[in-house]
Amino acid sequence: MQYNRILVPVDGSKNAELAVTKAVFTAKRNSAHLDIISIIQTSRFLDVYGHMGSNTDYLDITYKRTKEYVEMLKERIHEKYQFDDVSISVESGNAAKIIAKMAPESFNDDLIMMGATGMSALQRTMIGSVADYVVRMAKCDVLLVRTDLSNKLQ
Repeated sequence: MQYNRILVPVDGSKNAELAVTKAVFTAKRNSAHLDIISIIQTSRFLDVYGHMGSNTDYLDITYKRTKEYVEMLKERIHEKYQFDDVSISVESGNAAKIIAKMAPESFNDDLIMMGATGMSALQRTMIGSVADYVVRMAKCDVLLVRTDLSNKLQ
């Protein structure tokens, strides 16, 4: 099977960056396009009453920093791997639903490569795991990355 479009969600974590590196090599082998997306979980900015309130300033700052981060990743991919078939996107909302359903449909991705979670069992029980949701709900192939390019645990 040859993949044409690969979605890589990033959050600044070590596993997400491992996924970016593996996705670049996979995209090069498949002559595929790379879609890098970062999602701002807007529920984190709500007050106790479920309103955005004065937190919009924090949301604006977070959006700006996130945009700078994905632009830096795109530039790093260009410089380090000489690969330019990359689009970047910053979205806001429910990360799990955007990664599993909305982004692949919007971008026509046929593979999602993402870092595996580093949460404990208790954290996954309390807040859930984006990776778990994506594996269960995505309509395309999903590859969870836990290792570096030589397949050694980091």
